[in-house]
Amino acid sequence: MKSPPAYIWVRDTVDWSDWDAVEAQLPTGFDAKVERWNRTFEMPFHLFRHRVREIAELNHSSVEGAVCAEWDEIPDGALVLPTDDDDWFAPGIVAELRAALDPAALGCWWQSSWLEVPTDIGHMLHLVKQKLPWSRQFWTCTTNNYAMLKLEGTRWPLYRHVYASRWMDGGGARRMRRVDRTLSVQNRTLASRTSLGLWQENFAHRSLRAKHRAYRRLYRRADLAGVEWARPYVEMMGALMSELEPRG
Repeated sequence: MKSPPAYIWVRDTVDWSDWDAVEAQLPTGFDAKVERWNRTFEMPFHLFRHRVREIAELNHSSVEGAVCAEWDEIPDGALVLPTDDDDWFAPGIVAELRAALDPAALGCWWQSSWLEVPTDIGHMLHLVKQKLPWSRQFWTCTTNNYAMLKLEGTRWPLYRHVYASRWMDGGGARRMRRVDRTLSVQNRTLASRTSLGLWQENFAHRSLRAKHRAYRRLYRRADLAGVEWARPYVEMMGALMSELEPRG
């Protein structure tokens, strides 16, 4: 008998192709970052993010045994894989999770993996530390390194990884099963809030250009050990970064 599908839930969906819809949902203060982006690059910010999302959608469509759905479309009791609209999953993740689940489990979690350029020296040291075998992740649950059943009380942990981490660290971990594989990648692109310095008042034009060069190098030289399945999407991001040309 065929197993019911798992569901990929993309949180906070935005129609990036529609500038008016994007502008209406920009967080406070982020409009200045977008304006700086549009002064710096030929490709507008929202169209770049639209292309990033298309790459993620291609990845999500390749996940065996899963379908993408809005929260209200997901049946109770289904296995939900939450993610943002720029991040990726391993194609065989659903089979891995189902093999790890048991009747007492609410879900699974696994080691996080990131593709990103450090924001500063402190962030760079943090990323190096995270690669050490004895290091513990700052957040147990990150953007897309966990999955849970859709049950009463699980919406908020699925919606915000911070809530999921606090629940896990408060004793919920006994209801979750660890999978010793890296089954997802957080693709923290040049257009992410963190990369664009959402919390920095003065993120200089020259800093954005320098980070653009760093991201081009990242997608050319990314270490994909353990996440070799991500190579096609890394190559697509590399091609997109090649298209992103600075003005003047």
